[in-house]
Amino acid sequence: MMELKSDLMLSIIIPMYNAEKYIEECLDSILNSNLPKKMYELVIVNDGSKDKSPEIAQNYAAKYSNVTYLTQENQGQSTARNYGIKTCKGEYVWCVDADDKVISEQLTKIIEALDEYKSLDILAVQLQNVTEGGKYLDIECTQPLVEHNRIISGVEAVISGYIPSSICALIARRELFVENDVFFVKGITHQDVELTYRLMPHAKYVMFSDIIPYLYIYHPNSTSKSLVPEKKIKYIKDDIYIIKSFQKLASSYKHENLMLYNVIYNQSQNVLFSLVYSLYKNKKTWRNMGINTAVIAELRKEKLYPIRGKFDSLKKTIFARFILNSSCFV
Repeated sequence: MMELKSDLMLSIIIPMYNAEKYIEECLDSILNSNLPKKMYELVIVNDGSKDKSPEIAQNYAAKYSNVTYLTQENQGQSTARNYGIKTCKGEYVWCVDADDKVISEQLTKIIEALDEYKSLDILAVQLQNVTEGGKYLDIECTQPLVEHNRIISGVEAVISGYIPSSICALIARRELFVENDVFFVKGITHQDVELTYRLMPHAKYVMFSDIIPYLYIYHPNSTSKSLVPEKKIKYIKDDIYIIKSFQKLASSYKHENLMLYNVIYNQSQNVLFSLVYSLYKNKKTWRNMGINTAVIAELRKEKLYPIRGKFDSLKKTIFARFILNSSCFV
């Protein structure tokens, strides 16, 4: 193994809420790696858990000098992540969820990449999806449109087709968050998608790697699968926040970089199309639950419906104008 510098290079932020069932496996998957403890720290942020996970986490903090335990009243994953990022001491930040794991033998590759490319603002990795039983599903966050294993700028990445996704796939310089005041929005479901798109253009040096160090454990009882009307409405309405955020982000680059503006604006249009199409596709079930009416009302309030503007294909534009703008499925 190559000789590495002794500074604290990496802070792994782990927000935790009622993770008694998972937290030990998560922590062990990191601590049992062959990474020198002086190279990284674990920052566990307890988000008001009611089970035994705080006790478990505090035991790890007492046992390992590079494990820090923080706690807050229940405010959600966004706030817990922000707390960890603002408090940690590492040069780079990596968010890992308490109910997921990492692949221990892959962690060295991360440190070696950060050590080799010292100017990096973001090192992008990939996630392996597995079932709760450990069965392989697929790989995500591959970013096929972006050139890999070469240093590019965040602006280049977005223009070439970076798809905003999980923050767990980005290992980012802590200063990138702090100096640009880019933090997670409290209370929205898709906090990762919203933040990663805002964060990426600030990065001067980004490398998309083929390292797959993360096991995303698929839990079937997620909010996105819920058919409880209130939860489904909240989940879909959060996409409206994403659309508005992307539109605002696009506008901030309109005079500085027209190509970047167009790409980000088109991304907002794609999210809008997907949202309204989901209402159309599920109209038989959702309409009787009041979901379509509630979401369309919110879209109208935000002046996003009827849908306006062009999309990335003529077929989408025509479908939006003549089908999705029809009131028949509300």
